[in-house]
Amino acid sequence: MEITADQCRAARSLLNWSQDKLASEALISRATVADFENYIRVPTKNNLRAIEDSMFAFGIEFVGEEAGKGVGVRFRDRKLTYIWQVKIFRPTSVAIIPMKFEGHSFQCCISFEAICDFHGAELSTDSEYKDAVKDMFLTIIVTAERYAPTHIKGGQMLITTRMIADR
Repeated sequence: MEITADQCRAARSLLNWSQDKLASEALISRATVADFENYIRVPTKNNLRAIEDSMFAFGIEFVGEEAGKGVGVRFRDRKLTYIWQVKIFRPTSVAIIPMKFEGHSFQCCISFEAICDFHGAELSTDSEYKDAVKDMFLTIIVTAERYAPTHIKGGQMLITTRMIADR
Protein backbone atom coordinates (compact mmCIF):
# COMPACT_ATOMS: atom_id res chain seq x y z
CA MET A 1 0.00 0.00 0.00
CA GLU A 2 1.31 3.45 -0.88
CA ILE A 3 0.59 6.03 1.79
CA THR A 4 -1.16 9.30 1.04
CA ALA A 5 -0.17 12.84 1.96
CA ASP A 6 -3.06 12.93 4.43
CA GLN A 7 -1.82 9.75 6.11
CA CYS A 8 1.66 11.21 6.35
CA ARG A 9 0.36 14.35 8.09
CA ALA A 10 -1.86 12.28 10.41
CA ALA A 11 1.00 9.94 11.35
CA ARG A 12 3.26 12.90 12.11
CA SER A 13 0.53 14.29 14.31
CA LEU A 14 0.19 11.01 16.24
CA LEU A 15 3.94 10.99 16.84
CA ASN A 16 3.97 14.74 17.56
CA TRP A 17 6.68 15.14 14.90
CA SER A 18 7.49 18.20 12.83
CA GLN A 19 8.35 17.90 9.16
CA ASP A 20 11.97 18.42 10.16
CA LYS A 21 11.81 15.50 12.62
CA LEU A 22 10.30 13.17 9.99
CA ALA A 23 12.91 14.24 7.45
CA SER A 24 15.68 13.59 9.97
CA GLU A 25 14.36 10.13 10.93
CA ALA A 26 13.73 9.12 7.30
CA LEU A 27 17.07 10.56 6.10
CA ILE A 28 15.35 12.67 3.43
CA SER A 29 15.02 16.42 2.90
CA ARG A 30 12.40 18.51 4.63
CA ALA A 31 11.36 19.79 1.18
CA THR A 32 10.48 16.23 0.18
CA VAL A 33 8.13 15.93 3.17
CA ALA A 34 6.62 19.40 2.65
CA ASP A 35 6.09 18.89 -1.09
CA PHE A 36 4.43 15.52 -0.48
CA GLU A 37 2.10 16.81 2.25
CA ASN A 38 1.17 19.85 0.13
CA TYR A 39 0.39 17.70 -2.96
CA ILE A 40 3.20 19.29 -4.95
CA ARG A 41 4.92 15.99 -5.80
CA VAL A 42 4.94 12.36 -4.75
CA PRO A 43 8.31 11.28 -3.33
CA THR A 44 10.41 8.72 -5.14
CA LYS A 45 9.73 5.11 -4.22
CA ASN A 46 12.80 4.98 -1.96
CA ASN A 47 11.89 8.21 -0.16
CA LEU A 48 8.29 7.10 0.32
CA ARG A 49 9.54 3.80 1.74
CA ALA A 50 11.87 5.73 4.08
CA ILE A 51 8.91 7.78 5.35
CA GLU A 52 6.84 4.63 5.92
CA ASP A 53 9.70 2.73 7.56
CA SER A 54 10.60 5.52 9.95
CA MET A 55 7.03 5.86 11.15
CA PHE A 56 6.55 2.09 11.36
CA ALA A 57 9.67 1.80 13.51
CA PHE A 58 8.15 4.33 15.90
CA GLY A 59 4.85 2.45 16.20
CA ILE A 60 2.66 3.69 13.33
CA GLU A 61 0.49 1.46 11.16
CA PHE A 62 -1.01 2.73 7.92
CA VAL A 63 -4.49 1.40 7.22
CA GLY A 64 -5.64 0.90 3.64
CA GLU A 65 -9.09 1.39 2.18
CA GLU A 66 -11.53 -0.92 3.96
CA ALA A 67 -15.13 -1.33 2.76
CA GLY A 68 -15.42 2.28 1.64
CA LYS A 69 -14.29 3.64 5.00
CA GLY A 70 -11.18 5.32 3.62
CA VAL A 71 -7.54 5.15 4.56
CA GLY A 72 -6.20 5.85 8.03
CA VAL A 73 -3.39 5.78 10.55
CA ARG A 74 -3.16 4.20 13.99
CA PHE A 75 -0.70 3.04 16.58
CA ARG A 76 0.15 -0.63 16.10
CA ASP A 77 0.94 -3.35 18.58
CA ARG A 78 4.70 -3.47 18.96
CA LYS A 79 5.97 -7.03 18.99
CA LEU A 80 9.67 -6.32 18.54
CA THR A 81 12.05 -4.87 21.11
CA TYR A 82 15.79 -4.52 20.84
CA ILE A 83 18.93 -3.46 22.61
CA TRP A 84 21.02 -1.00 20.65
CA GLN A 85 24.19 -3.02 20.68
CA VAL A 86 25.86 -4.17 17.49
CA LYS A 87 28.41 -6.95 17.52
CA ILE A 88 30.44 -7.70 14.42
CA PHE A 89 31.01 -11.44 14.05
CA ARG A 90 33.52 -12.09 11.29
CA PRO A 91 33.51 -15.94 11.33
CA THR A 92 30.00 -15.90 9.80
CA SER A 93 30.20 -12.41 8.22
CA VAL A 94 27.28 -10.89 10.10
CA ALA A 95 26.41 -7.98 12.37
CA ILE A 96 24.35 -9.12 15.37
CA ILE A 97 21.74 -7.13 17.29
CA PRO A 98 20.00 -8.73 20.32
CA MET A 99 16.21 -8.55 19.96
CA LYS A 100 12.97 -9.97 21.35
CA PHE A 101 9.89 -10.83 19.35
CA GLU A 102 6.72 -11.33 21.38
CA GLY A 103 8.92 -11.73 24.46
CA HIS A 104 11.22 -14.39 22.95
CA SER A 105 14.90 -13.48 22.66
CA PHE A 106 16.77 -13.97 19.41
CA GLN A 107 19.84 -12.69 17.61
CA CYS A 108 19.10 -10.59 14.56
CA CYS A 109 21.98 -11.28 12.17
CA ILE A 110 22.48 -8.97 9.21
CA SER A 111 24.74 -10.38 6.53
CA PHE A 112 27.74 -8.33 5.49
CA GLU A 113 26.53 -8.72 1.93
CA ALA A 114 23.16 -7.12 2.80
CA ILE A 115 24.89 -4.25 4.61
CA CYS A 116 27.24 -3.57 1.68
CA ASP A 117 24.42 -3.89 -0.88
CA PHE A 118 22.22 -1.48 1.05
CA HIS A 119 24.95 1.16 1.08
CA GLY A 120 26.35 0.37 -2.36
CA ALA A 121 29.83 0.21 -0.89
CA GLU A 122 32.48 -2.27 0.13
CA LEU A 123 33.21 -2.13 3.85
CA SER A 124 36.17 -3.64 5.62
CA THR A 125 36.58 -2.56 9.24
CA ASP A 126 34.36 -3.36 12.22
CA SER A 127 33.85 0.36 12.70
CA GLU A 128 32.64 0.78 9.11
CA TYR A 129 30.17 -2.09 9.53
CA LYS A 130 28.86 -0.69 12.83
CA ASP A 131 28.38 2.76 11.30
CA ALA A 132 26.63 1.24 8.28
CA VAL A 133 24.28 -0.74 10.54
CA LYS A 134 23.49 2.44 12.46
CA ASP A 135 22.65 4.25 9.22
CA MET A 136 20.26 1.50 8.15
CA PHE A 137 18.82 0.77 11.59
CA LEU A 138 15.19 1.69 10.78
CA THR A 139 15.32 -0.60 7.76
CA ILE A 140 16.65 -3.41 9.96
CA ILE A 141 13.89 -2.91 12.54
CA VAL A 142 11.14 -2.90 9.91
CA THR A 143 12.60 -5.96 8.18
CA ALA A 144 13.07 -7.85 11.46
CA GLU A 145 9.52 -7.21 12.63
CA ARG A 146 7.99 -8.22 9.32
CA TYR A 147 10.01 -11.45 8.99
CA ALA A 148 10.36 -12.54 12.63
CA PRO A 149 7.15 -14.61 12.76
CA THR A 150 8.44 -16.97 10.08
CA HIS A 151 12.23 -16.61 10.01
CA ILE A 152 13.51 -17.06 13.57
CA LYS A 153 15.21 -20.45 13.72
CA GLY A 154 17.27 -21.69 16.65
CA GLY A 155 17.22 -18.30 18.33
CA GLN A 156 18.52 -16.46 15.26
CA MET A 157 17.18 -14.68 12.22
CA LEU A 158 19.38 -13.83 9.24
CA ILE A 159 18.47 -10.66 7.35
CA THR A 160 19.49 -10.88 3.71
CA THR A 161 19.62 -8.45 0.81
CA ARG A 162 16.42 -9.95 -0.58
CA MET A 163 14.52 -9.51 2.69
CA ILE A 164 15.51 -5.84 2.81
CA ALA A 165 14.46 -5.31 -0.79
CA ASP A 166 11.10 -7.08 -0.24
CA ARG A 167 10.20 -5.47 3.11
